[in-house]
Amino acid sequence: MTEEGKWISNVPRCHSDWRTVEFTRQRVYEPHLGEPAATDPLEVEIAEKTRGRLITSSVLYALPVALAVLFRLTGPAVWAVTAVFTVLAALSVWTLACRIRPLGRLLRMPAAVLTPGPGHLLMSDRTVSIALPGPQPRWVVARMPRSKRLLLARERRVFMLGPDARGRLVLRVPGSIIGQFGRVRTAPTPGSRDPGEVAPDAVVIAFVRELRLRAALVSTAFLVAGAFVWVLAEAGAEAFGFPRPNGVTAVFCVAYALLGVARPVQVRSIARAVRTQPWTELGVTLDTPVEPHATGTGNAMGRVTLPGGRVARVRFGRQPLDLLVNVRETQRLWVLGVPERGRRLVAGVPGHPVLGHVRLD
Repeated sequence: MTEEGKWISNVPRCHSDWRTVEFTRQRVYEPHLGEPAATDPLEVEIAEKTRGRLITSSVLYALPVALAVLFRLTGPAVWAVTAVFTVLAALSVWTLACRIRPLGRLLRMPAAVLTPGPGHLLMSDRTVSIALPGPQPRWVVARMPRSKRLLLARERRVFMLGPDARGRLVLRVPGSIIGQFGRVRTAPTPGSRDPGEVAPDAVVIAFVRELRLRAALVSTAFLVAGAFVWVLAEAGAEAFGFPRPNGVTAVFCVAYALLGVARPVQVRSIARAVRTQPWTELGVTLDTPVEPHATGTGNAMGRVTLPGGRVARVRFGRQPLDLLVNVRETQRLWVLGVPERGRRLVAGVPGHPVLGHVRLD
């Protein structure tokens, strides 16, 4: 442990190919052991904004359903719109009740660290199972994306908030403020096995693949949303006599669908930088607090010291919260490529599932 209470983790110092990595020791963000996560105002703000967004979305999704029932609207377009909004409202309410509500209690519990030894960490294709100490067989079981499962298998270290009286808890891998919900069980997930050795580059490779999958899903969602706007216009015409969809509506739908193209382009630039660019470590001072959004991203501004001693402004616009908290806690910024003013660079935490973009001015 360092004097700041942050664990020193194995991460690649510098590389030009993600298949050849040299590891050194580097600080990453971690919860303070024995302290509730809620002592950090950022944690509370993230939970509150997420709760507010879910409450608002639940009301907005339920409103069209209520109108359809109240006015006894019928027709294929109306039924399609009602079905979609019913599902979205149900998902929002479930997330609010089963995730955000218990999260508030878990954030007030002291953070503990689990360091599973051989045979005490098992993994399946989607879950991790960690044996808890004690005479009775108890296992923490949680779903995790592959990149975080590999990081846990490599580090053999994970932080736990909870469990509460119902056995619910949150697990966080080193370098991440975004956790995964889990429960205390009497046995590991069936079919789980020892993860074995993890290649140094496996975490980043898996994370880039996850980013590509998310980008594809986002693009599909925007495409579906563009088509849904047309269906919504048809439903309005059938139910209330609004004008039928026309050329203007079509242009709006196409433009909205094209917004989804931006995310795959961003991920492509991240993947290219990871494959071809070396890591550069910069000292950074944040001039503004991290401003979180309810979508797992946030904003911040600060100053970095470039090679040669020059100072540049750095802007984090809607970047992953995991990236922002690591910059805040370690006062270090890792970028891929040559840091120069006027450039937009890929930033992250080497060896961890944390990647985003920053702009130097």
